[in-house]
Amino acid sequence: MKQSTFDSAFVLAAPIEAVWAFHADPAMLAKVMPSMPRLRVARFDAPLQAGSAIHLELSLGPFRQPWELTVVEVAPGRQFVDRQTGRGPMASWRHTHAFEAVGESTRVIDHIEYALPLGVLGRAAAALFGGFGMRMLFAVRRRKTAAWFAAHR
Repeated sequence: MKQSTFDSAFVLAAPIEAVWAFHADPAMLAKVMPSMPRLRVARFDAPLQAGSAIHLELSLGPFRQPWELTVVEVAPGRQFVDRQTGRGPMASWRHTHAFEAVGESTRVIDHIEYALPLGVLGRAAAALFGGFGMRMLFAVRRRKTAAWFAAHR
């Protein structure tokens, strides 16, 4: 199983406390996800803490894939980490969400360690998903997050 990584960072014109609260709110996850593939939040335990379950459902046409994640680390106001702990589209997934104050703004940093399933087929798909797909997913998340903060000043 080949492990891959993906990193993304951007700066929001909002204080770190507001950015943390946004990311810790279960209702906000669905607001920042792309429409394709469709992602439905089936469960997101609040408050955000180690042990919180996040259950998602990915849909692409008639195909549905449950995705079971667990929050494994939380440093309030600074970062949290979720990990695939059950069914899901990945062979492994660990996503660190970190936040750094930059003056009156906040740098949002995502670091993902993942492995795709299916051996050779998964490695072939990694070029598409790990490259273009991950960049597109996080570009949409970045745009939607910035738009939400701009609309809620």
